[in-house]
Amino acid sequence: MPTARQPPGKATLVLTGLGGVAAGALIFLLVLNLTRSRSVEQSSDARFRVGSAERLAPNIARDGPLLFQDLLGGSRDIYVQHVGGEDWRAFDARSPGAPRRCVLEWRQPARQFVDPCDGRTFPADGSGLPAYPTEVDEDGAVLVDLTP
Repeated sequence: MPTARQPPGKATLVLTGLGGVAAGALIFLLVLNLTRSRSVEQSSDARFRVGSAERLAPNIARDGPLLFQDLLGGSRDIYVQHVGGEDWRAFDARSPGAPRRCVLEWRQPARQFVDPCDGRTFPADGSGLPAYPTEVDEDGAVLVDLTP
């Protein structure tokens, strides 16, 4: 005659839970390690490949500049802006000396940036903000030189 199966004991449930947590932690560490190795590779050159100029230009014209946060694993947030033709600009996404929480906001109708903390405005080309050299390479990709 078959016997009724007993529900797992408290110790079994605890061990199963700990095993799940350990497996999750290992997966997290593996993903973190893979991400870190790519960041180090990218930072050794310090050039950031934004993407195809031909594809990005119409999106920027319609929706505004691209914001890239925390490049190179630091606190460097930048905007990439297409001013026209082959003219691409990259510049800090905060006013000089502003805290990290004060990321400039793009105002499409006025085509300008506004500092949400003090109300200062900056033109669409980023004049008055620390800038980074940009170029369009032979493959048509926009590159930003993030060398300090």
